[in-house]
Parts: sequence; structure tokens; C-alpha cells
Amino acid sequence: MLLRSFLTVASGYVMTVLSLFSTFLLLGYLLFPSFVNFLSLTPEEQERIMTSDPWFAIPIPMFCVAVVLNCVLCAMIGWLIVRTAPFAFFPHAVFVGVLMFVMHLQTIIQDAPAKKTMTLVYLLCFPASLLIGAKISAKRLIDTTPEH
Repeated sequence: MLLRSFLTVASGYVMTVLSLFSTFLLLGYLLFPSFVNFLSLTPEEQERIMTSDPWFAIPIPMFCVAVVLNCVLCAMIGWLIVRTAPFAFFPHAVFVGVLMFVMHLQTIIQDAPAKKTMTLVYLLCFPASLLIGAKISAKRLIDTTPEH
């Protein structure tokens, strides 16, 4: 049961990180050629651009669409975490939300000042979306549980 609990938390965290990167890559390749051009640069050039002007690399419309899609994905992941947790359904999602928050908090501390706005949005939106999805799932789980 503890292994299943660990796997629920670990897979929830991995899914949130993968959703963030895959959403940006998918949107960039499908709709924003400037992002694809940014990805073709050397890592040093990418780092220089991200520290000086991240909005050049990631256009604001792309960022907004990616944030909305990631919020939806995080809510779905939160819903799934509650459904797969073997016990203490909502606390599993809270733990994943805290892990996400800490990950983004570490990133925002290390980020260049120009990039802090992006990371602050991640810090506030994604854990909250995960918890909203988990709360909806937990409420439905409680409402559909037969009384003894």
C-alpha cells in the first residue's frame, strides 16, 4: 500500500513536469516558429536570451495559451491523483502540490530578474490548479461513496 502511495505521488509529480515541457514544445512547434528558431540556438545563446529577454524566446500569446493548458492538465492530474491514491486521497494531491510549489520556488530564486515573472505564474497557477482538480475529485468521491 505504501508503494502504491509513493507511486501515486511520484507519477503525479512527473506528469506535472512533463505536461509543462510538452505543452511548450507542442505549442511552439505547431504555432510559434520563433520558438522553434530559439530552440535551434546553442545552449549559451538560449541562456543569454532567457536572462535578458525571455519574451523574445517565448511570445506572450504562446505563454498564455501554455499556462491555460497546463492549468487544465494540472487539474486533471490532481483529479487522477485522488482517484489513484490508496488512502488519504486529498493529502496525496497536497503533497504533489507542495512539491510543485517548492520546485518553482527554487527556480524563481535562481532565475534572472527578467524571467521571474514567468516562474511566478507557474508558482501560483499550477499547484493551485492541481489542488482544485483534486478537491473536485475528492468531493465527487465523497458524494458517491455509499453510506454504511
